[in-house]
Amino acid sequence: MKKKKSNKLNLIICAIAFVFMIFYVYFVDGFDNLVNSIQKINVGFLFIAMGLMIVYWLLEALGVHAALRATYPKAKFSRTFMTTLLGQYFNCITPSSTGGQPMQVYYFTKFGVPMSHAMTSLLSKFIMYQFVLTGYSAVVLIARFNNFSTDYAPLMALVILGFIINTIVIILLFMLAFFKKPVKKMAVWAVKLLAKIHIFKFRFIKSEEDKIKKIKSVEEIVDEYHDNFVFIKKKPWLIIRLIIYNVIQLTAYFSISYVIYLGFGLSGTDYLTIISCQAFVLMISGFMPLPGALGAAEGSYTLFFSNIFIGSDGTKYVGISTFIWRFLTFYLPIIAGLILSTFVGKFMNVEAPDKSTIKLTEEELKGDPID
Repeated sequence: MKKKKSNKLNLIICAIAFVFMIFYVYFVDGFDNLVNSIQKINVGFLFIAMGLMIVYWLLEALGVHAALRATYPKAKFSRTFMTTLLGQYFNCITPSSTGGQPMQVYYFTKFGVPMSHAMTSLLSKFIMYQFVLTGYSAVVLIARFNNFSTDYAPLMALVILGFIINTIVIILLFMLAFFKKPVKKMAVWAVKLLAKIHIFKFRFIKSEEDKIKKIKSVEEIVDEYHDNFVFIKKKPWLIIRLIIYNVIQLTAYFSISYVIYLGFGLSGTDYLTIISCQAFVLMISGFMPLPGALGAAEGSYTLFFSNIFIGSDGTKYVGISTFIWRFLTFYLPIIAGLILSTFVGKFMNVEAPDKSTIKLTEEELKGDPID
């Protein structure tokens, strides 16, 4: 019940943010400029931008499905795609995108997929996504840092902070893969420390029993991630597929801004500069603990693109372009997921959830290296 109330509150926050964004576009660009911008944009490019967002969803689903089929060959892509859309929806309305994976596991089990297989596929996709995102970010930073370091110094400091956080996540994942026991000891020590000083969610730990439950939960998470590394290491072809899917997925996402740029008939800024700006926006918004990084995403996008979305006659398009980009990448997944979450149970032949245990068996962990 608390989670449902929290999701409703987050939806209300997103709706309020949407209204504020409309006012932002109106007051920043002005009514005349706004009308002129709408009249000038090529609708065909808007559909291409929307198509790129759909490609992003498809590649997200393909990655999850590839990992799922490695242990559960009966999986149907149509259901994986629906589960992916629902995951995108819950990612958008929960802080730091924390609600997507648990809800995807829930819907997978409703479709008859064993919980152990669902969790393995989602964790495998997440692990490889983090590796690719960090690698992508490193390449962009190395290639384009000097181009932005002078004019965007405060923003680039946030970009570097985001990159450091992503790198720390990768280091922790590596440690989980190769140093499970030390990581588990560190995690237990961290839980005890945070419970003692009562910060974050650990402030709700009131008794020794609560602390023991939390420690057990953390130990299970460490075991799950370690088991997933064992699984992935034995699937080289799966690793290659997930890397390819993630690279194309991120490129499609970063290209949306460039298509919007072309839609206004603008020129003078090359493709690599625009996708670099978009990558920097993602690095900044990635560590903001708000649903959809509200405020941080729009603000960083506006600042990075303010000198790019300008016409030859001096007309500024940054306000309307921010609105279009944000609608396609944030509000569209919410709309699609909200519709799907309302009707999925009525129109799908939902099977009884499988009652299998959370952990994969030894045979499943070995897997078939050819898959």
